[in-house]
Amino acid sequence: MQWGYLILALAGSFSTGVSFHLHKKTGSLKFLGLFWASLLFVAVSAAYILQPVLTDKISSFLVAQVIEWGHVYCLALILSSLLLFVRDSKPEFSRFPITYVSFPLLIVLSYLLIYNTVILKNWLINIYQGGAVVVTMLIYGIYNYRESIYLTVFMGSVLFFITFLIYLLLPQSYIIVWQVLLAISIGTLFSGYLIIDREFKDNM
Repeated sequence: MQWGYLILALAGSFSTGVSFHLHKKTGSLKFLGLFWASLLFVAVSAAYILQPVLTDKISSFLVAQVIEWGHVYCLALILSSLLLFVRDSKPEFSRFPITYVSFPLLIVLSYLLIYNTVILKNWLINIYQGGAVVVTMLIYGIYNYRESIYLTVFMGSVLFFITFLIYLLLPQSYIIVWQVLLAISIGTLFSGYLIIDREFKDNM
């Protein structure tokens, strides 16, 4: 549904703006990763919107590539950012080397290895998406247990989990349901980041 992708593009634009603002303010790489992931998310949503209009062979091919590889790179960047969140949550003496956060980019390589196998590609993306959602819930569940200011971010991560389950279980004809829920999840999570930023200036 084109309206659903328009809603997602708007939600992605919001998360792009918030990520850019927080990166400029804190200089944190985790928000830089989220900024590029959000920008790719907007590009993918825009490609879905343009797909029915761009029907010639070259345009259709380019749009399909943006959608497919945009998903892969967006997911890799989100996982890298999550690793940075985990790293920053630890005491400085126990943090793992920052080079480790580049490991999720290997998703691109693993995706290339199964590029011609549709079922395996879908399984790979779903596993990584589910993993990202679960890790996000665990991180912010712990944060929320310690500080109630993280409640909005935690609720956003829970909404992501619910959305992911609906995406897996509902038929394709109900696509608008998970699209709207995903937009709400994004809005809730990034609104939570703004709330935390106002409350804890130096502890994001």
